[in-house]
Amino acid sequence: MSVQTKYLYIMGSASGIGKTMLCEGLLSQLLVNGYQPEQLAYIKPMTQCIDKQAVTVFCENEHIAHCSIGSLVFKKGFTKEFIEGLNKNSALLLQGIMTEIAIISEHKAIVIIDGIGGVSTGSVVGVSNADIARSLAAPVLLIGQPGIGSAIDDTLLAISFLQRQGIQNIALVYNKIKPVELANTQHYVSMRLTELLPTIPVLDFIGKHTKLDSKNKHQSAANIYQWLSSGSV
Repeated sequence: MSVQTKYLYIMGSASGIGKTMLCEGLLSQLLVNGYQPEQLAYIKPMTQCIDKQAVTVFCENEHIAHCSIGSLVFKKGFTKEFIEGLNKNSALLLQGIMTEIAIISEHKAIVIIDGIGGVSTGSVVGVSNADIARSLAAPVLLIGQPGIGSAIDDTLLAISFLQRQGIQNIALVYNKIKPVELANTQHYVSMRLTELLPTIPVLDFIGKHTKLDSKNKHQSAANIYQWLSSGSV
């Protein structure tokens, strides 16, 4: 695994929050910023969905190395089998994931890691998103849900879990916000999080149905890239 490789682990406060869409947008922005396809990689080490995603098509079209279905697939009955001792133990599951990441990371400048579900998803088998991010010393981009009170509550819960796992390099993006609620959400969430999480930057608030190739979407990806490239990450 190249010591020059920079990782970014994209997690969500919940499933269906737009993690994979953000991965695609960021990869697109990295190409705009001058990275060559062979310098980039995308991997989703754990998944429940085996359907082909838009980010996979994007990687294929742009000739970016990718692994959309990693070694840990939570198929029906997997958790029960794990608890009964019929599957690989936690250490072997994590080892398999780390090996996959090491292989796809060879000679890469940036590797985008797409999380599954919420930050603690996978804990039941001893391999959560946080476990993988910690093993890589990867900064985490946490995608929060729309709303004000519920968004802040979920964010605090997720951040608390990540920090207990030893992860400190975290930034926030809020996604799928109704356009009519965007200004209010940005104002109140930013105001409160400045008090509650003063060391964690909020990079953007993204409106629902914002097209991937729109100016706003590219600006979001540019903000993420700037944070990733900063000396603090």
